Amino acid sequence: MIVGIIYGEPNEINSHYKRLEKQYHYPVHSGKEFWHRLTGDEDFYMDLAKAIGDIAKEANYKSELDGVIQQLAEKVQF
Repeated sequence: MIVGIIYGEPNEINSHYKRLEKQYHYPVHSGKEFWHRLTGDEDFYMDLAKAIGDIAKEANYKSELDGVIQQLAEKVQF
């Protein structure tokens, strides 16, 4: 068994993940290392991050955001 974290750096893992490694001897792989082990493609993590960034630039959530703001404004009327 291994533990995979889909983003981040190995030196950023928190104490819970470190305990899994130390106490239970489960290897913890995060970010680029995780995706490389999962797919076999060394560049997959960077390609994935770029694709997500490209989609985020293209997305327009203005109407959804306006709706959430309106709902919050109705709940917090003074």
